[in-house]
Amino acid sequence: MSESSDEEFDGFSPNEVDLAAQRYNDRLEQLGIGDLDVVDSDNEFSDENDPLVDEAGDRPAEADGWHANFDYYERGLPHIFLPRGNTGPTTVLDPDKEPVDFFSLLFTNAILQYIIQETDRYANKQIRDLPDENKSPWITPTVEEMKAFLGLCFLMGINVKPDIKSYWSTDVMLETPYFSKVMKRDRYMQIMRYIHFSNSEQAPQPGDPNYSKLYKIESLMDMFTDSMVSQYIPKRQLSVDEVMVPFKGRLSFKQYMPAKPTKWGIKMWAIAEANTGYVSYCQVYCGKTDGAAPGLANRVVKNCIEKANIIGQGYHVYMDNYFTSPALFTDLFQHFNTAACGTVRINRRELPKDIMKKNPEGVINRGDMQFRQKDAVAAVVWKDKKNVNLISSIHDFSVGAVQRNVQQADGIFQRQEIPCPQMISDYTQYMGGVDRADQYIQYYVFQHKTLKWPKRIFFTMIEMLKFDAFRLFLASPHHQPGPGKRPTTFLKFSKAVAAGLIAGYTGGSVRKGRPSLVPVDDRLTQRHLPGSFGNKSWCHVCHMRVKNNQQETCRQTKFGCLDCGKHLCLPECFTVFHSVKKLLLVL
Repeated sequence: MSESSDEEFDGFSPNEVDLAAQRYNDRLEQLGIGDLDVVDSDNEFSDENDPLVDEAGDRPAEADGWHANFDYYERGLPHIFLPRGNTGPTTVLDPDKEPVDFFSLLFTNAILQYIIQETDRYANKQIRDLPDENKSPWITPTVEEMKAFLGLCFLMGINVKPDIKSYWSTDVMLETPYFSKVMKRDRYMQIMRYIHFSNSEQAPQPGDPNYSKLYKIESLMDMFTDSMVSQYIPKRQLSVDEVMVPFKGRLSFKQYMPAKPTKWGIKMWAIAEANTGYVSYCQVYCGKTDGAAPGLANRVVKNCIEKANIIGQGYHVYMDNYFTSPALFTDLFQHFNTAACGTVRINRRELPKDIMKKNPEGVINRGDMQFRQKDAVAAVVWKDKKNVNLISSIHDFSVGAVQRNVQQADGIFQRQEIPCPQMISDYTQYMGGVDRADQYIQYYVFQHKTLKWPKRIFFTMIEMLKFDAFRLFLASPHHQPGPGKRPTTFLKFSKAVAAGLIAGYTGGSVRKGRPSLVPVDDRLTQRHLPGSFGNKSWCHVCHMRVKNNQQETCRQTKFGCLDCGKHLCLPECFTVFHSVKKLLLVL
């Protein structure tokens, strides 16, 4: 065609037409479709001449945009990892700081003051509204007392007993004197009864536009999220998964999951760093609101990414088949600048149906695999003991290897190397972040029985904060173990946090109330010495024991207390008489 616009267009030259046809056929071959033959106009709409329909009458995956050759241009440029700062802890503490200081970075004084404020408000409301059921006088907890209360709760998670009262038991087989020294049992039980996390007087009622099922814990959860996000910038690989909080009380959004170790409880969504398990955000699932909840999995993942403050920074997020779908991965890649990888259920929409089915062709023996790509998403089915289906916007069609025990013909198992897609190997490596955090949390979490679901959420969350603080401690450059020493264990860190919170508080040893006005006997306060009367008489203590049917015989003695004028057997009866105030009760 001439470049001059004044000349009349005479059509394309034969060379230009052939070149265009060649480029078109090359593109079709790249998609795996092949050359298209010209068909007669009478039959151009029949299935017999449709190149996209096979002998069985099915359209292959290419008809839906999936193809077997990976095209980097079709996916687009990979995301550049640009976090909001240097990955790792944002606050570096001095070498003299203790584990409780790391915990205080997350559980701040503002959070503690908020809990004290709402607890005091709720206690006064209960005493005012129900005076017959709340007769014990209430004193607002101080910051030191509330810290000691939380420290005892952490210790109860480490030293588990049948019930709370057992920690103050005087039974030699159950007693733990440390608890009674720190705080009296009744005071601990009183704080546990009134501990609260919201203003009940301002709670929206059902039907109100601002009504929320999570109102009792919502404000506190927001404070926890701010602390977790601000104190740590995670590395590139993250995972999204669910956490179950055990609870069997009455609750509208209580979940039953028979396949989980914790079958009854409250479900929470969490996003955590893959390698360390540091939790950046946690959300309570409050159930379906208006019938079905379409797009729940998509909303959960996007909300976790948004609340964890990682949008547009090039992170890689791994998730299981509950969340995974091609539509979600495409949306995250294009609009959130976030790539994702996860196992997928074969009944999801927009999957390559030629390989995402029960018995795909070419996937028979262990190690067999089939790949497909559509836009930014790559899909694979791989044969292990059973088929593994996975999609990813992170990986291409790269293949690695894994080690497996394979049974030979003679029945002996032998270690063999089996081909494995790289996206499946990375998924196995990076998916366990939330599970790792949940494992540590369940070690020492306070799980004594309660009918109040906000308390169960609260104690799970502060245990999660303690685990995050543990990760901050291990990542601190000034708290690394010396040569030949092992890192601090979570148990040792937990005990150190509890000791730091208690910090020598001794509310249990302080006697409150007015002093007794009853005079004390001289025998209990004066210094009396044993002596001899010269003549024998019945022992005063033995006589009282026989009189109260606590002893069969009464002994005579010439010894006793000359100041008291009582005959007493030495040394037992003399000691009892001068050391026990309520003598009749002991005798």
